[in-house]
Amino acid sequence: MEDSDGYVGGPEDATSDSDAPGAGEEEPASGLIFALQSYKEALASNDESKAAEIEAFIKSIEDEKIELEKKLAALSEEFSSEKDRVLRISADFDNFRKRTDRERLSLVTNAQGEVLENLLPVLDNFERAKAQIKAESEAEEKINNSYQSIYKQFMEILGSLGVMPVETIGNPFDPSMGKQESNALTV
Repeated sequence: MEDSDGYVGGPEDATSDSDAPGAGEEEPASGLIFALQSYKEALASNDESKAAEIEAFIKSIEDEKIELEKKLAALSEEFSSEKDRVLRISADFDNFRKRTDRERLSLVTNAQGEVLENLLPVLDNFERAKAQIKAESEAEEKINNSYQSIYKQFMEILGSLGVMPVETIGNPFDPSMGKQESNALTV
C-alpha cells in the first residue's frame, strides 16, 4: 500500500502485532497476501530494492515452510516408531501374562499331584486299619465311628480334588487305566 509520501509497504509492514507469535491465531496467509500485493505494486512502480526485499521475505517464508515440513516428517517417523514400540511392549506383556498364568497353573497342578501322591499311602493305611477294626465294646464302637467319620471326610476331600477309587481286584490289567490313574493323581 502507498502512503502520502509514495512509500509502498514492505514485508515489515506485512506483519502486525497481532501476527506476532503468541499474539493470536490470525490467518497466516494474510501477511503473505499483503506481501504479494506490495510486491506487485513494487514491480509496477519499478522499485527494485523493495521487490528484492519482498522476495527475500517470501523466500524466508518458503524456507520456514520447508523446515516445518522436515520437522513434521521427523515427528511422524518418531511417532510411528514409538507406536510400534508400544505395540511390541504390549504384545510382550500379554505373552508374559499368558506364560505366567500357564506356569502358575502348572505349578499348582504339580504341587497338588505331589501332595496327593504322598497322601495315597495314608489312605491305604486307613483302609488296612478299617479291615482290622473289630468293635466289641461300646467304647471301641465310638472309636470305630470316629475313625469312619475321619475316613469319610478324607475320601470326600480326595474326591473334590479329582481322585476316584479304581477297582482293580479281579479285573484284567489295563495299561490305559494306569495312565488315567496317574492323570487323576496330578489333577
